[in-house]
Amino acid sequence: MNTSPYYKAFVAQTLEGVLQSIFKKEEDVLIAISLTNGVYLEGLLIDLKKDDNHTTAICLRTQNEEISYVHMHSIAMVTVKQPKKMVVELSQGAISRPLSSTSNELTVLQLKIWLKNEKLQLGSQIKHINVEALDLKEENNRLNVQDLFVAFKNCIESITKDSLGKEAWLGVDNIVIQQAEKLQLTIEASTLTISIAIHKALPQNLSSLLEEKLLQLL
Repeated sequence: MNTSPYYKAFVAQTLEGVLQSIFKKEEDVLIAISLTNGVYLEGLLIDLKKDDNHTTAICLRTQNEEISYVHMHSIAMVTVKQPKKMVVELSQGAISRPLSSTSNELTVLQLKIWLKNEKLQLGSQIKHINVEALDLKEENNRLNVQDLFVAFKNCIESITKDSLGKEAWLGVDNIVIQQAEKLQLTIEASTLTISIAIHKALPQNLSSLLEEKLLQLL
């Protein structure tokens, strides 16, 4: 059997964890459920019942429009029928974004040109945004740099709403983005360094995290 490269990033998870990840998806994901009594169900997960933060039952809409209610303890196996829609969740962030979202190519040169144009929105004092320390061979990494910058721009817009924030931000004139396993911000002289795991899925609340860490430095 041929194994696509993205499958190699998938990790073992509990059935409850997989179902919760599927339920959080805005996009419908077709799944199959095998019960301990041998019954097989296929359809879309439409609701979860929780008790003390644990899933106790699920509601499934089958392909012939029937609604099935299943107790969590009776589920023996969950099969994700459309794994490409769930690569981020099934790899627990090792794959940074859904495969379908990488259809628009972003080259290294295009990214650098985009950063050069976008840096003007951070203030006229910003001289350079340095991404040379990053591995930009992978398109996912390049797209993540773009998403990171958008989140950072939102962070700066929030910080500079008042005069104190504007004055503090004027003390930064260079930005360096580098690879690290943990999100960290440091300022040395007038250079702000953003360390982040650019090859993994970015935090959903990235803009708020950046703002919180930057406020501690300015």
